[in-house]
Amino acid sequence: MAPVISNAEIARTLKEVRVLMEFAGEAFFKFMAYERAAETLENAAPAAQLIASGELQNLPGIGKTIAARIVELVETGRIAYRDELAEKYPPTLIELLGVQGIGMKTAQAMFADHGIASLADLERAIEAGALDGVPRLGKKSLENIKRGILAYKGRQTRTPLGRALPLARTVLAFLAEGGYASDLTYAGSVRRAEATVGDIDVVCTSNEPAEVIARFVGWDRAQAVLAEGVTKASIWVDGGLQIDLRVLPHDVYGNLLQHFTGSREHNIQLRELAVRKGLRVSENGIVDVAAGTNLTCRTEHEVYAALGLAYVPPEMRLGVGEIEAAANGTLPVPIELGDLRGDFHMHCTWSDGADSLEAMIAAAAARGYAYHSISDHSWGRGKRGLDPSELRAQRQTARALGEKHGIRTLCSAEVDIKPDGSLDYDDVVLRELDIVVASVHDAMNISRDAMTQRLIRACEHPYVNIIGHPTGRNVESFPGYEFDYDAVFAAAARTGTALEIDGQPARLDLPSGLARRARSFGVTFSCDSDAHAVEHLANVEFAVGQARRAWITRDEVLNARPLDDVLAFVEAKRALRP
Repeated sequence: MAPVISNAEIARTLKEVRVLMEFAGEAFFKFMAYERAAETLENAAPAAQLIASGELQNLPGIGKTIAARIVELVETGRIAYRDELAEKYPPTLIELLGVQGIGMKTAQAMFADHGIASLADLERAIEAGALDGVPRLGKKSLENIKRGILAYKGRQTRTPLGRALPLARTVLAFLAEGGYASDLTYAGSVRRAEATVGDIDVVCTSNEPAEVIARFVGWDRAQAVLAEGVTKASIWVDGGLQIDLRVLPHDVYGNLLQHFTGSREHNIQLRELAVRKGLRVSENGIVDVAAGTNLTCRTEHEVYAALGLAYVPPEMRLGVGEIEAAANGTLPVPIELGDLRGDFHMHCTWSDGADSLEAMIAAAAARGYAYHSISDHSWGRGKRGLDPSELRAQRQTARALGEKHGIRTLCSAEVDIKPDGSLDYDDVVLRELDIVVASVHDAMNISRDAMTQRLIRACEHPYVNIIGHPTGRNVESFPGYEFDYDAVFAAAARTGTALEIDGQPARLDLPSGLARRARSFGVTFSCDSDAHAVEHLANVEFAVGQARRAWITRDEVLNARPLDDVLAFVEAKRALRP
């Protein structure tokens, strides 16, 4: 049996097939089908789960042939068709196409005429002067390619959203200070709340685009200028992250922002819809082909309305059915940050937090919450955890401090789920708490079946109200432990147990694809910060971003409900205990 393969790995393989097919001269519609399938899978539930349920071929852009090859990859760890292509064209050729300034024809010529089949080959050829005097590769082109190599290397390490979003806001503030840019915002994967991003897209409007471009490329954090034009520019900043800026006139702001926000698959589907209506969509407007007129839009709402669609929120522009839903009136209104009334997951210095109990309570009150819970670790976490006597002492102190700061502070704990599914506190302790977050923190390498039963048993416990960071993933280093997602989601829905979307940028767990899958089971969610310091309370923004990507509405989020409803949710489950 082949090792479990993630959707990201499958998508990478499909994109590799797509490039090799183009090198081989296959028809455009054939190789683009693989790119569209890859985009879809990156935002879907795990492929193995979709195969088991028979839903894989129902996904947008995944037909019979590609579905069969995905099954082959999941079951065997390889795609024979990919291997056949790789015998003729080294897969490292993909590196060349990742370099700005090198298109397919140039890459094919480099391979055929100079044997350049990788980034390393290209760098050696430039250093040796082997490409000097080559047609279409003048001195300026080679300089652009050198900058493109630098940018390509920077993109190989994706940046977590938690680092990219603050940087995006910093560059917006810097450009705003220049006084020439209006409608400044970030777009692309940052605006879609992708867990990690390859670059940052910034868009704005201006009557003086040259002034905006000059300020952008002159930013003191720019380590290199990768491109500089009349309306667009790219820089490379410390840490190897590329930032792209696009500046257009005010009247096309809606077109501009929509074009640079949607995923590739979303925009492909939008363009195909427009073509069927006799229209052509771009960042410069919506052209009526027959009439020869161009509609420019100040807002994205106008863009979607002109195509007969309801507005699609940025985080939902993933090419996974939102176009159809926007057309037929079934697209849900996703939760917003302002809908949250509290936060159930935060830590203080009583366990492994950096700020005091009072500081965390005061900060939660300052955010305007009606309630929150302090959920320090249970005593199985060693020095980081509270024993029952400490937990009781904290409860009394927390209630008094909550009254002092005008917020209802619920008494909680993040309780370890042991490998057999039992909990780190006994029922005597658990029943004294207002709400219980239960999480897996160790023994993550147990079998899939054992982990499934571990989580289901936790869901079935009458005192467990929320399963914290349900997959245990780390965005940069760990994909999460394996379990039967559908079985656990069904158990959570059946038992009235909420599943957390943890806003810690390193977690973002549940991932949005799985959260949307869980939503189909009728699961209740909790969008929490998992804050370990006052400033971390802002992590709920990231949790809400993942929830919006999953189409989750306000009514489906526990901490978007009034306190009485939260307490009723807890009591309803406790009332079923034997």
